[in-house]
Amino acid sequence: MAMPELTVLAIDDQPDNLLSLRALLLEEFPSAQVLTASSGSRGLELAAAHDPDVVLLDVLMPGMDGFEVCSQLKANLQTRDVPVVFVTALQTERAHRLRALEVGAEAFLSKPIDPAELVAQIRAMLKIKAAALYKRNEARELGKLVAARTQELEQSRFEALRLLEQLRAENEARRRSETALKESEHKFSMLFHASPAWIAITSLADGRFIDANQAFCEGLGYRREELVGHTTLELGLYSKSQRTQVIKGALTQPQPHEVEMRTRSGERRQLLIGSERVVLGSETCLLAAGVDLTERNRAETERLQLTEQLRISQKLEAIGSLAGGVAHDFNNLLSVILNYAEFALEKTVEGDSLREDLLEVRKAGERATALTRQLLAFSRKQMLRPVSLNLNSVVRSTERMLRRILGEDIQVILNLAPDLDVVCADPSQFEQVLMNLVVNARDAMPKGGTLTIHTKNEHLTENRGAQQIDVEPGSYVSLTVTDTGCGIDPQVQAHIFEPFFTTKSQGKGTGLGLSTVYGIVKQSGGTVSVRSEPGLGAIFTVLLPRTTGAVANVQRPTSGSEQRRGTETILVVEDEAALRRVAQRCLENVGYTVLTAADGDEALTLAEQHADTIQLLLTDVVMPRMNGRELASELQRRRPTLKVLYMSGYTDDAIVHHGVLDQGTWFLGKPFTPTGITEKVREVLDAELPEPIPEL
Repeated sequence: MAMPELTVLAIDDQPDNLLSLRALLLEEFPSAQVLTASSGSRGLELAAAHDPDVVLLDVLMPGMDGFEVCSQLKANLQTRDVPVVFVTALQTERAHRLRALEVGAEAFLSKPIDPAELVAQIRAMLKIKAAALYKRNEARELGKLVAARTQELEQSRFEALRLLEQLRAENEARRRSETALKESEHKFSMLFHASPAWIAITSLADGRFIDANQAFCEGLGYRREELVGHTTLELGLYSKSQRTQVIKGALTQPQPHEVEMRTRSGERRQLLIGSERVVLGSETCLLAAGVDLTERNRAETERLQLTEQLRISQKLEAIGSLAGGVAHDFNNLLSVILNYAEFALEKTVEGDSLREDLLEVRKAGERATALTRQLLAFSRKQMLRPVSLNLNSVVRSTERMLRRILGEDIQVILNLAPDLDVVCADPSQFEQVLMNLVVNARDAMPKGGTLTIHTKNEHLTENRGAQQIDVEPGSYVSLTVTDTGCGIDPQVQAHIFEPFFTTKSQGKGTGLGLSTVYGIVKQSGGTVSVRSEPGLGAIFTVLLPRTTGAVANVQRPTSGSEQRRGTETILVVEDEAALRRVAQRCLENVGYTVLTAADGDEALTLAEQHADTIQLLLTDVVMPRMNGRELASELQRRRPTLKVLYMSGYTDDAIVHHGVLDQGTWFLGKPFTPTGITEKVREVLDAELPEPIPEL
């Protein structure tokens, strides 16, 4: 009977969870063996009996919870190398994640399970287990090799002594002894020099090389004659303390241990060495055999770095989804608050105490609007209007304002590449990126300093790209903001782009500045990173993909103080009743005829019953059952001359791609003001009729 290629143990007290998890695993790994246990104790029995490749473990279970199960698995020599992945719906519980790491879990998988993420996690766990088994087997085999070599050497010495005793008895026996000794030495020499392991013999007294095999010489970059007769300290192969460790290992430690050696070129190599004291002739020597672990250790370090990068990325994605949802709901509420404040202000006069109160309400609403805009920027659900842009023009257009923000005690140096390539970005959003980075640098230099803004073209190779998070090799434009401030502690750097994380005192900062930078840059297809050490300033680098095309002439929008009037008929579709009433009142106040509907079905019925022309559909994008794009497509099929204006508090795939507005689509962002909605409506009505929206 063929052995299964993969054995997975799933532990969960809910039978339905086990059934669905088993079905999902068999769908992805048809030949896998899936073991299930409904309790922690049963799971421990199965793990000990079957040695699974990975354990999928629930957190909350009666009797013995997942943390205790994981602790016992890791404490057992038989099962400690089996990777453990927690599978739970408690994805927002930070304490659970920390506890999972404390008890030795390798990963944390959230319910509902994404099949692709499950496959990736299982494959990653297979690599972790394989690496652990490889390390254990490698150490075991090396120990056997060293023991075998030592036994051979001792056997040769014993044979030589025995033959020498016989030589004293008769000359013929002496000749036979010499012949046997030469044969033995020849065998040892062949084994010594042909072995792929690094093997060397040194004097125990002073570290002088007596011999070294080819693998040892090539690994360190020396010829054999350059080593023999010289000491390890003279050649700088390792420090005096390292040599002491090797000698101690030979005398007292039977197990191999790691040491670091320097090659002729100065490169540092990590070796797993087993050493043994031997006597050659009249001299006590040290026989050391080692395996080069440098590449394996480097790969392990890179794996840990990638795992940490993935953890941070997943954490920011989860926070971003939450922030986007909160911002969406707040934008609806703020539209109502700001508009009713405007309605009330229209009924007051200068000097009225109620007017001052209303102005404070409007001011608070505007501050809340800015806050939700920052949340949308971080969650990458804001609406972008990208153009072909030269970042140098953004820096120059904001230079005067940046100098005013920084003050006279901070010197500003601009180092802008004259041949800078073009990127595709939203000019106003990128101004916000630059502004936030500069303000962050200013706060890091309370006693003054130097701020440098540097732009240049960069081509990232595969090696360089691997050092950046989520950056593919290719051509980029970089903008770097460098300060000479207090620097950033490594623990702080791990959280620096998270929203509401701030090191400033209460009331001094919202913690949204750098998270806004993160969201805008990521939504624009780029990445932002930071390099800093305490006391040595900080370097923030923004990378955006290079694009082609002529630089666009950016026209900044102007706002009029007087609302423009009209007489057309407008169909307003919005599922929030209060917001629907606000839009109706704003438009009716300036002369429009307004029809209102709470959803797509009601809007289609209303349009069917209305015999006269409807010039404009003003619809929310995200609605139950039928979204705004679907409604617009159906109405334009019935009324080809109908124009459409979408409104939303955040991006939606119905009218955007990665936050970029579809070509020829009109959009009104929430929250809006009476002036904002009437100006946008008038703009759409006065524009040329767009091409019909294709049927979905």
